[in-house]
This record gives sequence, structure tokens and C-alpha cells, in this order.
Amino acid sequence: MDFVTIWESKWNEALKLWSEYVKLSPAKFLFTEMEEQKEGLTTSFAAIRLKDHRVLLSVNKIKSFQLEDFALEILGHEIGHHVYCPGDLVDQAKLVYIASLAMPRLNHLTPMVVNIYEDLFINDHLKRQNHLQMEEVYRKIGKQNDPFWNFYMRTYELLWALPSGTLTEGKLSDQIQSDAALVSRMIRNFPNDWTKGMFDFASICFPYFFEQNQTSYPIHIQSLLDTLDAGKGMTPPPGITEVDISSELFPKETITGTKKNLTPAEYSAICKSLGIEADVSEITYRFYKDKSIPYLVPFPELRNPSAKEEILEGNDLWDPGSPLEKINWLESTIKSPVVIPGYTTVEDVYGETISTEIQTNPIDLDLFVDCSGSMPNPQTDLSYLTLAGSIIALSALKTGSAVRVTLWSGEKEFLTTNGFIRNEKEILKVLTGYFGGGTCFPLELLEEEYKVEPKRKKHILVISDDGIDTMLTQNYPRDPRQIVSQALKNAQGGGSMVLQLYQPNQNPVVNELQQNGWDIYPIQNWNDLIQFSKHFVKRNYVRN
Repeated sequence: MDFVTIWESKWNEALKLWSEYVKLSPAKFLFTEMEEQKEGLTTSFAAIRLKDHRVLLSVNKIKSFQLEDFALEILGHEIGHHVYCPGDLVDQAKLVYIASLAMPRLNHLTPMVVNIYEDLFINDHLKRQNHLQMEEVYRKIGKQNDPFWNFYMRTYELLWALPSGTLTEGKLSDQIQSDAALVSRMIRNFPNDWTKGMFDFASICFPYFFEQNQTSYPIHIQSLLDTLDAGKGMTPPPGITEVDISSELFPKETITGTKKNLTPAEYSAICKSLGIEADVSEITYRFYKDKSIPYLVPFPELRNPSAKEEILEGNDLWDPGSPLEKINWLESTIKSPVVIPGYTTVEDVYGETISTEIQTNPIDLDLFVDCSGSMPNPQTDLSYLTLAGSIIALSALKTGSAVRVTLWSGEKEFLTTNGFIRNEKEILKVLTGYFGGGTCFPLELLEEEYKVEPKRKKHILVISDDGIDTMLTQNYPRDPRQIVSQALKNAQGGGSMVLQLYQPNQNPVVNELQQNGWDIYPIQNWNDLIQFSKHFVKRNYVRN
């Protein structure tokens, strides 16, 4: 019987190694090199794919290593990646990031180190809990006269009480013995919280590759790497804008024992390490959305305690010019079995009465964010302007408001959403863009939008610095002051400006804007924007 048939019959048994309730699609066997390349299985004999929770197996490579008799060992190991370590893309991303902090200048090797670390937990579980022959798989792969490989294999020998030399090659140095002993204790101490040991494990691995100036994955390790592109085909993972870094071996390191805030550039690097193929705008959108969620607040809305309620008063003749859906077909057929539009068709007539219900009218948000050269690039560094804009925009969407976002820099240099919309992805993609040019407020957008009073009240919010003076001082065909004054009046929901000013009380343009009804909130640094966004609705700016 072909070994593939045997392995397929053992799939359910392999699932039960972890739980009676684990359900995964059966493993996918790849029979040709073309199939392997299509699925991305080019170096290892097995791999996982988190997108559809599949296990991929190379028939030819399994034969080349003579692993046909180890179905449960290999199937159980790959299932362990799905249900145990890492389990999902978020945990995988956290491990990759923590490892990168411990391996400066060797970040290209961190996915490999993470993979090896996860294998230790899974293999130890299968060996101790299920009594599988995990060491025999490594016997088939073969010994290597390599310091890192010997350190890795010596760790297994200590975990499973195997005689020295069972999996290792030659005389081992004291450093290898010491490192293996530390890691074996680490695996036993953190079986359910592996993020605690990731920094220490990567720190132990670092010298093995740094001293050899390793630029790529060692050939003998490549056959074991089954999680390298686990995130291929997936969207950027949520929930990793902050990661806890802990260490038992290096507790005095400034980087450990704290919650580390990622930058957009670091988040982008993690996505690349996971095999995620997404453009910069998609990655940046995901980053700022996650960063905003803890700060979301209710957005202002007008409350009407005497909302009108409709009451059915009877029927009246339906006119052919009225919408077809207004016809009351039941009453029409009762009136005449033969329906003649405009003669026998009737529609309901409603009156209004005062209700005790409270009617809420969300105020739309018109957000203008300065993106000139004095502002940080939100795609590489954490931009508090972008973060504050995201917090306020997403808060507005929560209460039913529509949002228009405009990113502006120099003259005629702006990016805006297609009017007032409720698509958070489109809103944040505009917010996370970047110009980095001169400074010139887009008066034409204010002029066009507020020529007349809009149907829904709007609040105009501007986030900028001293460059806000271009709102009134730029060379514009029509009077800027008249345009700004009319916009504030017709918006009906008020206007606010959050400004980083070098001399708050000595800026004549800002003083003029404040006298004309704009609420001015000077801040000392961009970090203060977070406090402003959190307390945005507590400030009395809504004009009912």
C-alpha cells in the first residue's frame, strides 16, 4: 500500500493527539515539484498555511528523508502548529517581533528562529504526552557538524533524557551544553505562554549566527521550516501595535519588562516576515485602526426629546406618479378584485403625533489634517496626527455620522475622500497618506461644500500647526475670510482647531479665527493630541 494512503487513514488519529474536538481539513499531498512551487513548499517536506488551516506535505521530500513510517509524528507536529503553537497569525507575529528585538542586524533570520522555537514546544508535547518517536525523525534527517544544530539537538537530548550523541555530532562545547540546559528548562517552564521565553531563546541563538555572519538559512535546517510563509494570502494581523517583552536571563535590559510600542515600519516588517503580500496603505490602515480602538469615544449628536411618530390614518387613491412600493395591495384587492392602477389602487396615509421617543441626529465630521513637511510620515513613524484623526473619525462612524477626511499640504496638493462617507477603510487610507511638501490650506474644499447650508449638520475639525495661517493669508481668487466665515456658519455644527503653536498668544491669524467663533485648542507636542481626542466630546463645542 502506498504510504500516502496510510497517512490519509491516520489523519483523524493525528487530530486526536491534541483533542477529540479538533477539526481541520485533511492534509494536502503534493506529488510534483510544480505542485510544490505553486503552494510555496520549496525547501521543507511539510508546512502549514493559516489562511485555510491546511497542512501541506511533499511526497518526494518525505521519501528522500525516508520518513514514510512516521505519519503520526509528522502529521501531529503540523497539526500542533495550528492548534497549539503558534495557533494563529497574531501569536506568530508577536513571536517574530520579539525575536527581531533580540537579533539586531539578523532580522532576516528571525522567522527561522521562531520556527525552531515553536518546534521545541510541539515536539516535547508529542513525545511526553503521546509517547511518539520524535527523536527518530531527527535521526532520519541526520547529524550535522554545526554548532547551532548541535545546540538544538542537545536540547532535545536533555528534554527526553537521551544519551549524549544520540542526535548530536562530536564533542560539544561547554557553551552548547549550557545553552541547551537553559532552553530545556525554558520549554518546560513556559508550555502555555511561549511569548515569555521568546526573547531569551532568540538571544541565546544570536551568537551562533552572528559569529558566522550568517546571511541565509542553513541548508540542513531548511527542511524543518514549516511556518515561514504561514501568513501568505492573509491580511495584516490585528492586535499587535503593543507587545509585552519579558526576560528571565536579561531582566536589566532596557527593552525587557515593558510593553513595547511598534512603529508602522516595524509592523510592516513583521507582515513581510509572515509572508503577507499587502501594500503599504493596507498595512498602515490596519496599524492605525488597531491603535485607535482603545481610545474610541462617543461622537457628539443632537438629541430631540420630542421626536415625531407616524400614525396610520387611512387610505387614499394611489397616483400613478407615486412610487410603486406605496401601494397597499391588500386594501386595493379588497376594494376591487380587478386591479386598475390609478383607479382601484390605494395607498396608506399617515399623520404625525408627538412621541416620547428620543430622536438622535448625528453630526457629520469634516476633518482636515495637515500633512506638510513638518509632519511625520505615518507610514514609517507613529504619527499622532494620524492617530488622533483615526480615533475621532472612527468614533464618529460609531454613532452614525458620515466623515470627510482631507489630507493637505502645498497649493493644490491635497487628498480627500469622495465626499462624506462611512467606509472606514477608505477614510483611514486617506488619513495614512503622506505628502511632506509645503503648506497651503485647501480653501476650495470649504468654499464648495459650504456654499449653502448642508442637509445634516457638520463639525469642521482642523489639525495643524502655525501653518494654519495660510487659511487666511494665501493668495486666493476670492476673500479667504469670507469663505472661512461662511463655512463655519453654514456647517451649523461648529468648528475646532487643534494646533501646535510656537507662540500661542502671539499668532494674529489664530487670534482672529478664535474671535470669529472657532474653538482653538493649542497643544505643546503631538502626544497631546491623544488626550484631546479622548476628551473631544466633553468640550462644549456643539451648537444646537
